[in-house]
Parts: sequence; structure tokens; C-alpha cells
Amino acid sequence: MIRLIFLMFAIVAAAPAAAQESDYGARQRSLVSLAQIFGEIHHIRRTCDPDREADVWRNRMKRLIDLEEPSFDVREQMVGAFNGGYVSAQARFPYCDRGAEDYAAARAYAGEALVSNLTAPLYADERNEDAANVTVFRGNE
Repeated sequence: MIRLIFLMFAIVAAAPAAAQESDYGARQRSLVSLAQIFGEIHHIRRTCDPDREADVWRNRMKRLIDLEEPSFDVREQMVGAFNGGYVSAQARFPYCDRGAEDYAAARAYAGEALVSNLTAPLYADERNEDAANVTVFRGNE
């Protein structure tokens, strides 16, 4: 009986830690995905509007890393994803055209969704709410 109680206690105590690990892993995957999007957009915006946006997205990537302070491994994944996104977009869009502009807009929209998911817990903390129940409004919604 004592073993059963101890086992139940261990399972209950481990559940929040497992949930936090899952949330942490999901957050890290989202950050890596966002970094890839930043890299893609960085190439396209440098190609399409170099006078205004030459390093805007690289600077945003640097700022994201500064704000997140990821572990060394996650930082390396983020930098690799940014660089991979840049190279991928460079191969796909060697010059600026309507296709490149449309692709950048679609990737920006995907990035917006990632940012909304990444920041939802911050809004929940302010209101003492569960992050899953936070509604994030975008655009004209």
C-alpha cells in the first residue's frame, strides 16, 4: 500500500514537470521556426527594398536572441534556421518579383501566428488566466 501511495505521489509530482518540459520544447520549436521565417524574409526584403530594409530582419533576429536568452544549443538551432531560411529564399527568389513579395507576405503571416502563440502566456500572466484560454486578436478581427 505504501508503495502504491508513493507511486501515485511520484506520478502526480512528475506531471507538472512533464507538462512544463513539453511547453518548453514547443516554445523552442516555435522560436526555431520563427528564426527560419526571419531568415527567409531577410533575404527577400534585402532584395526587394535594400535601401529601407537591408538589415531589418537580421537585427530583429539578434533582438529575439537577446530577449529570449536561449541555451547554447537552442541559440545554435535558431541561428542555423535563420541562415537556412536565408539560403533557401535566396535559391528560390534570386531577384525581386511578385512571387517573392507574395511569399514574404505569407511567411510574415505565419510568423505573426507564431509570435501570437509565443506571447499568449504573457497576456495570460497579466490577467491571471490560463494561456490556452487567451484570445489573441490580429488585424481587423
